[in-house]
Amino acid sequence: MANKQSYQKAKKLLEIYRGEVDDFFKIWPPDKEFFFSQDGKSFLAYGLYKNTAICMGDPVGNKNSITSLLSEFNEYCKNNKIKPAFIQNTNKYFEEFKGTNYNEVAIGADGVIGLDNFVSKTVHNKYFRNIVNRFKKNHFKVTTHIAPHDSKTIKEVSDISKSWLKIPGKKEWSFLTGKYSEEYLQQVTIHIIRDNLGTAQAFTNEIKSFKPGVCTIDLMRHKSDSPANTMDYLFIELIKTKQSEGYYELNIGMSPLDGQPFAKNFSSKLLQNAYRLTNGFIGFGGLHQFKSKYEPKWEPRYVWYQGKPYRLIIIANAIAKLMSDN
Repeated sequence: MANKQSYQKAKKLLEIYRGEVDDFFKIWPPDKEFFFSQDGKSFLAYGLYKNTAICMGDPVGNKNSITSLLSEFNEYCKNNKIKPAFIQNTNKYFEEFKGTNYNEVAIGADGVIGLDNFVSKTVHNKYFRNIVNRFKKNHFKVTTHIAPHDSKTIKEVSDISKSWLKIPGKKEWSFLTGKYSEEYLQQVTIHIIRDNLGTAQAFTNEIKSFKPGVCTIDLMRHKSDSPANTMDYLFIELIKTKQSEGYYELNIGMSPLDGQPFAKNFSSKLLQNAYRLTNGFIGFGGLHQFKSKYEPKWEPRYVWYQGKPYRLIIIANAIAKLMSDN
């Protein structure tokens, strides 16, 4: 893994040049290597499985440095017999990737909620209105906890997480997301929903966003026996809170290719099937319906890779290993 000096250098570039909402995961968990451009103005973060380098999201840095960064990384990979790929990218550096011999394939889309629209319109529809009335009537409350957290808060969240992991199909992931640990939680803001007895029923954590005006969350966990729509009420209150703080969008993460109009070609379908076969991607399918209720706009995300489409199967397997072995 990267040394402390490289970590601090990457963090500084993120602070200077900003980036995307999930760029926090370039520097956490500490399971990435960093590759810096020769001019020191840009970098990328990657994990290595066998001879495949999986880079996390868009490169970060001065836009004029990105093409050189990609070319230099290509040369590094060639010299070390490594095949590079980038995962969950925006179309921000489309020309730079095309100019350095990468192919793109749609992987899914991030759901992005416009906070003003949700608070002024969406939350007042029948579905959300019924939830708000029911949870208010039963005296549920959502509280926000800024790190560092006391032992009581950590225990509450730990109990929820342990209960959630007992639900069939739930498991810990890493690399592209945060993995539950006290060390991780002590770096993030936690939002908890409690019932009328003060018992914590669910939580989500907010990570530092490197995209001004846009906030985002990571873990979304509830007790196995929590009331229906508990997560919905938590999200409703979270959205209201973030809007009042001056944010204008909440990125609620990626949904899969299914149903996305931009993901109909052969390579997209191949990648989708590869993820299913390798069990290498988070179970986004079950979350898509949950997210769609919030009427988000969908922002496409891509994989950039080199070579023939069959390499997507190898890439999917590498992602699976990196996410599950950390």
